[in-house]
Amino acid sequence: MHCWKILNIQHHYGTTRIILMAVCIFLSVFSISYVMLNLTHEEHFTDRFLSLFAITVLTLYPVHKFMHFIALYDLRHHLTLRVRVQFFFIPVLHMRLREPISKNRYIFALLTPFIFLNALILLGTLLLPAYTHYGTLLLAYHSGLCLIDILYVKYLWKSPKEAQIEETPKGYEILVPPTIS
Repeated sequence: MHCWKILNIQHHYGTTRIILMAVCIFLSVFSISYVMLNLTHEEHFTDRFLSLFAITVLTLYPVHKFMHFIALYDLRHHLTLRVRVQFFFIPVLHMRLREPISKNRYIFALLTPFIFLNALILLGTLLLPAYTHYGTLLLAYHSGLCLIDILYVKYLWKSPKEAQIEETPKGYEILVPPTIS
């Protein structure tokens, strides 16, 4: 296997640009989902369970990371988990694979939290229309969290079909088998 490309989204886009894109996604998803759901529901909103909403906001990121772990559960012996602090106070969970895995499996692991948690949030919002404002905020927040995963999927999608993904300190390496001439 040889390296076809090295991906490092943080280095490629920069932290500031990623944060701005995540904020734009948050605002867009919130605006569109709030308007669309209010067109279908004419329920009066309630601010009961505000503390539960705050707890959900705080736990959404660890649950998101846990969903990545669940998608790679059979490879758990090859995973290392560490916590880094960014901006002096924000804990960031970092999961790292010590073995290369197939491109499709990695894409599946990246998209699992986006699909499962957003569907769960949307279902809860539809079933409890009095809490549409909470649901749309959670949906928008989680969509913003998924930005980096979606950016990686965008680049991985264009890689060769038989590619393997390996994590290194430089970023993700897309490995391809040598061509036989």
